[in-house]
Amino acid sequence: MINYKILIVDDLIESLKVIVLHLQRSNPEYTLYQSNSCTKAIEIAQKVLPDLIITDWDMPEINGIQMMKAIKAIEPTKDIPFVVASGVMITSENLKIALEAGAVDFLRKPIDPIELQARINSALLISKYHKESIIQKNHELMEITLNLTKNNEFNIDIKEKLDQAIATKSHADFSQRIRKVIAELDEKIRTSGWDQFNFAFHNVKPNFNKNLLSKFPDLTPSETKLCGLISLGMSIKDISSLLNQSPDGIKVSRSRLRKKLNLQTEQNLESFLASF
Repeated sequence: MINYKILIVDDLIESLKVIVLHLQRSNPEYTLYQSNSCTKAIEIAQKVLPDLIITDWDMPEINGIQMMKAIKAIEPTKDIPFVVASGVMITSENLKIALEAGAVDFLRKPIDPIELQARINSALLISKYHKESIIQKNHELMEITLNLTKNNEFNIDIKEKLDQAIATKSHADFSQRIRKVIAELDEKIRTSGWDQFNFAFHNVKPNFNKNLLSKFPDLTPSETKLCGLISLGMSIKDISSLLNQSPDGIKVSRSRLRKKLNLQTEQNLESFLASF
């Protein structure tokens, strides 16, 4: 159970108590924050970073819509979802204004407990998915950064080896050093592209290998890798480029793979693998 943080904003204490009471009864695991001032609520939002803000519309100082715009103008709090509650601003035009200002939902007062819970559940799902998206993007950014770092280190190493080869006096030694550098470059080409693809592939199809190997446990790592590429509908040319293998070699591997998967002649290999 996720311990969500919810900030409730209403200048009327009785209205605050009603929402808090409903939430405490239905979701005692939630951490609830209260404020009867929009100005104070902005401070609380920056301090605790709630997962959801439920706010009244018509309030003194600044109203709920103005508060929402102010919070969404601050980088750390800009993506917090809002549910606007009002017993006065209840027309379709009011709803349009609230949604255009950034609210994800709207509640009419007096508050109905069932509707309140439904609106909150929906808003919290949005908050949850957004946070997961940020985590995923940060993870991807870190992976890209690490790959760039490794590539730079590799390039520097190759440069130093080429400098050393140029400095050699023996022709045989020079040739040997160059062949070694070429072999390292070849290996880099073969593995680097695959590493980046593999990371992206398992983000999209996290259970592909597990599902495939549960049905065909005898597949080798190379065959499993090929299955993943084929499942995306990649051409033989693209697969050969990514794996740094000849197109003819990929054709032979596909043919062997069909036999290992016990596919009939009329069965499409791509469609079959895409089902995993």
